[in-house]
Amino acid sequence: MIKLSVTLLFIGLSLLAVCNGSPLSGKSSNSNELNGMANILGEIREQCIKNTGSDEAFDGFMISSQLAMMCVGNIDIENFLIDIFQLTNATRGTFFPKYCQEMRSIVSCLNEMLPGMQPCLKESSFQIADAFIESLPEALDLACKNDGEVIMKLEDKDRKECIKPNADQFWECGDMLTNGIDNAFDLFKLNLDHCSELTSYRECINEQLEPCDLLDIVNIFDIPINAILPLTPCANHTDTPNVYQLVNNSIVRN
Repeated sequence: MIKLSVTLLFIGLSLLAVCNGSPLSGKSSNSNELNGMANILGEIREQCIKNTGSDEAFDGFMISSQLAMMCVGNIDIENFLIDIFQLTNATRGTFFPKYCQEMRSIVSCLNEMLPGMQPCLKESSFQIADAFIESLPEALDLACKNDGEVIMKLEDKDRKECIKPNADQFWECGDMLTNGIDNAFDLFKLNLDHCSELTSYRECINEQLEPCDLLDIVNIFDIPINAILPLTPCANHTDTPNVYQLVNNSIVRN
């Protein structure tokens, strides 16, 4: 469980991959994906023309996209995975300072690259990407505080015993979200059905973690989510996800 929680901190960067169809979405491995990428790039070029009156900004968008991908690539994933599977209270003092600093460097790098993409993005997409990146330092601060104190709660014997009976249900929460959105979750195209799925997912996770005093782990992920959801159709959804804040080391539900 602790390995999953730390790894998820890095998944957030992949949100930029769906930046209105940005080339950051990954490498194509077959003809269908190549055709899909060509369509995406065509849409981006059209957006450049719509925003600026020409496609001259498209080259700048491509350069910024590739540089942003290089930002993410600055972390040594192979060593990260080795270190994360060796993560214990004995190694946390080395792990968190090292990788938290690398993550902060990545965020700073991405923040510098995003303006180069703006001329070819819809305003709503740019706002979401910008809000997401701006929220990451706060999320990292919480995750990295006291050498991962919040995350390392999963190493606490009593909490591990508490959550163990609900382990299968915890994974079913994730399946609920994946199945509900048909593997096509895109923060830039959220509809009310997706908002409902998000709510159900959050409630499911909270039900598993709250009895074990682990809700403050969810706060790490709430920070970027709460930063971008007001910029999506979910902002007007009456059944929005619960928000938790860590105030003076106590959980406060808003």
